[in-house]
Amino acid sequence: MDNFVNETIFPSIEKMASMCFAKFKSLPKTGKPTDTEWTVLAAVVECDEKGGTCKVVSLGCGTKCIGKSKLCKRGLILNDSHAEVLARRSLLRYFYKEIKKAINAPKEKQSIFTWCEKRRKLYLKTGVTYHFLSTQLPCGDACIKTSSNDLHEYHEPNAKKLKTTNEYDSENSLGDLVYTGAKLLDPQHKDCMEQSVGAMRTKPGKGEPTLSMSCSDKLAKWQLMGIQGALIAALLAEPIYLKSMTFYGNNSSLECLERAIWQRFIKDSKFNHSIYGLHKPEIRRYIASEFLYKQVPNKKPSPNGLAWCDIELKDKPYEVSVNGKRQGIISKKLHSPEASLKISKFHLFSEFLDILKLKPILLETFGLTIENVEKLNYLKAKCLSKTYQTAWLEAKTKYFKQWSEKPENLIKFYTNKIIIDDE
Repeated sequence: MDNFVNETIFPSIEKMASMCFAKFKSLPKTGKPTDTEWTVLAAVVECDEKGGTCKVVSLGCGTKCIGKSKLCKRGLILNDSHAEVLARRSLLRYFYKEIKKAINAPKEKQSIFTWCEKRRKLYLKTGVTYHFLSTQLPCGDACIKTSSNDLHEYHEPNAKKLKTTNEYDSENSLGDLVYTGAKLLDPQHKDCMEQSVGAMRTKPGKGEPTLSMSCSDKLAKWQLMGIQGALIAALLAEPIYLKSMTFYGNNSSLECLERAIWQRFIKDSKFNHSIYGLHKPEIRRYIASEFLYKQVPNKKPSPNGLAWCDIELKDKPYEVSVNGKRQGIISKKLHSPEASLKISKFHLFSEFLDILKLKPILLETFGLTIENVEKLNYLKAKCLSKTYQTAWLEAKTKYFKQWSEKPENLIKFYTNKIIIDDE
């Protein structure tokens, strides 16, 4: 396949923004910012070109990220509650519900997926595309603005330290950059706050380092490996990519966004894989914003994370988190699955196992039985997608050399054991 794929059919900026802000407004007031708070909104819009329809299918709001000492060995706590990540995890929850529809009632054709008995895989219906919107630039490399002359020096270890400005100042001249608080991972950079273009970074934490990659890096990964992740990749015939990305902000620079999401990898663009490739989405920016809770001076960031996806009301599509856990949970349940959001690793993994049990032929495909599927831990489940893991290993060698990996003890959890965290 081609290394770069560029699709040009996508909803207008105005339509995207209007739909996403209207969806946010329609959600319950619980957890939303107060008049003295701000947040970032991110959303994913699904378009059906055959049906001529577009709708918001996932939405996230948030600015927080927990430190590495707070990480949970059971997958119960959200490590990263930035809006982009919450919107994407909510999209995964939506995908799981649609996969169940395709498996349970294939003749009704109500799902975005279709099941192929011959290949034992699911296909996304032809003409269904996904489009991303955010009310702020993604943290990390996309926030760094420098002259176009520097674009060929992404991986130079001795790149000069650039002058920084406030991250949310009005747009500066081309020679200036926007400061990012995300921290460099390349050991050749002695100053982890150095504002070098094209580098991998982790998100800043409150008082301690995090293991979460910047949103610029995560968006870049999703455009190489697909937005569906490793578990769902095991069920699909092909990965799912975002066809367009739209960002708000006076500091926005299309050059910086393109660099962060795909262009910084162009020197190493030979990616020898049959179904995975470096996809170049249509990247757009917009200036006017109707979002009432955008960042302005004298307001503080909301402590809450908000997550919503387009599923039935009985399944509780709207969730509010604080410090990565469900808001309002009583103390005695604080370390239990009940305290965990449905978009957490624990619950999304549970959805994956449910699908395997719904379709016995999948168990056979992966060499499992109904008796031993519950003995599958999260890490082993991710490894079921051998094609994905092979491609990701190659991607880390060529593109994501400084990608932060979670310790194995954090990703070897089971869904059928109640283990009390020792936090």
